[in-house]
Amino acid sequence: WPPRERHTPTAADARAYLRCVLDMCEPSPPVLPLPAVWSPDLGFADTEPEVAAVALAAVERLALAGVVTLAETRPVLLDPCDAWLAVRGGRPARGAGVRAENDRRLDALFADAAVLLTPATPNRPHGHDGPGADVYSTALTWAFNLSGHPAASIPAGFTSDGCPVGLQMVAARGADVSLVEMAVAAQKCLITVRP
Repeated sequence: WPPRERHTPTAADARAYLRCVLDMCEPSPPVLPLPAVWSPDLGFADTEPEVAAVALAAVERLALAGVVTLAETRPVLLDPCDAWLAVRGGRPARGAGVRAENDRRLDALFADAAVLLTPATPNRPHGHDGPGADVYSTALTWAFNLSGHPAASIPAGFTSDGCPVGLQMVAARGADVSLVEMAVAAQKCLITVRP
């Protein structure tokens, strides 16, 4: 057989999946520009400067294309590490305070913004042996695993050494379909080509 190009799933693929699973009509496209908030670190993550710069450049391209308008707000969440470990360890009550406070802060953020934008990971990809003892490659995602906010990652670009960087898009609880539509609109503007 001749080699085939590998298909990389896109936000449009996620939309098609949701249409089938939810047995729904074509959802309405989002009203642009979307009010958005950018954070390179959510107030606690140790994000590599170049990873943050690549993701921010993608956000700036979205703003120039009229997909988002950026608010000056900078979200600051509590580090969810201990809450995540408590949940995984079968003691969710130990993480309840952090979860409740982050939920309160996220509810306030989504009262004024449709989408929160962050790098998908705070660092470059790591090998199968993991990122290392002091590096949390999930630092920017696990707050939303705990809170139940829908999140999607789309390609943002590449670092100078060719490593891929993703842009994470997070929406209010229950806005899963809207988030997919936002991601489709954003991905149309963020065409990335591996160097």
